[in-house]
Amino acid sequence: MSAIVLALSVALLAQDPVPQDPPGQDPERPVTVEGVTVEGRQQSARERAIPFAREIIAPARRSEPARWADHVCVQVLNMQGEAARYMADRVATVASDVGLRVEEAGCEPNILIALTDDSDRMAQDLVDARRRQFVLGSAGTDRGREALAAFQASDAPVRWWHVSLPVDIYTGQPSVRLPGERPFATRTGKITQPSDLGNFGQIVMGSRLLNHSRNDLQQVIIIVDVARAEGTGLIELTDYVAMVALAQIDPDAEVGGYDTILNLFTDGAVHPPYMTDWDWAFLTGLYTDEVISTRGVGTIADGMAREIVTPTAPSEPE
Repeated sequence: MSAIVLALSVALLAQDPVPQDPPGQDPERPVTVEGVTVEGRQQSARERAIPFAREIIAPARRSEPARWADHVCVQVLNMQGEAARYMADRVATVASDVGLRVEEAGCEPNILIALTDDSDRMAQDLVDARRRQFVLGSAGTDRGREALAAFQASDAPVRWWHVSLPVDIYTGQPSVRLPGERPFATRTGKITQPSDLGNFGQIVMGSRLLNHSRNDLQQVIIIVDVARAEGTGLIELTDYVAMVALAQIDPDAEVGGYDTILNLFTDGAVHPPYMTDWDWAFLTGLYTDEVISTRGVGTIADGMAREIVTPTAPSEPE
């Protein structure tokens, strides 16, 4: 804490009796008081983490932040062999560091990274051809039509689209009905018990402290425009991609005041050469197992704070 010496002006009040000035002192001259210390309260790690987490997270509409529940399968398209292997391996390594299982080569990708020299056309064509993979049509699965239109029209060097799904924490079955699914199936046609509701037969507890549903990521599509990303190093680009692959990052987040790889394409901001301790703390907070069914900003900030105070060592890029 710094010691601040304050210059205080002495105001003379008109009253009887009028106080006399000390000999030789000019009544117009300010008096300096030595040794006055102003103490400020230092923010806790959690207080510093909350605004960052709140700023960068962009979950599906009316939903808590989602994460990968168990495993990931990474695939990189339209990239030279060695560079493609590096990007896929690095994203997989970060995923493994947060506790996810990484599928072997030949798996069905749920993290798809595509490079192109015309990202606008690729985004539009993909949405037109495979709209059902972008919009599942149920609450809590995507960010909505306006966000999808922004994804297609973005001029960013990297754009992404996450699809998530609310599921039961015990069975892993969807807790919302997807288009085309029957709402329930019973032998008698009557609904008398939870099992009569099929996958939607959950026992709901009347408590704000316990939630039997969680939000799991199902797929993320990341498009890198090689022309717009020209001049960006492979290591920093890959770590940027890893962040948006593992978390629902807001493409419009204002992160210029934070030490994060998400500043890679922020005008005027100094960006780090790879994922920072702050980035790792966020991912650690998101993937904490302390409260698996509650992934609000507060829970993520709690995990971030623990990582900030007692850091672990993630794998460094090679």
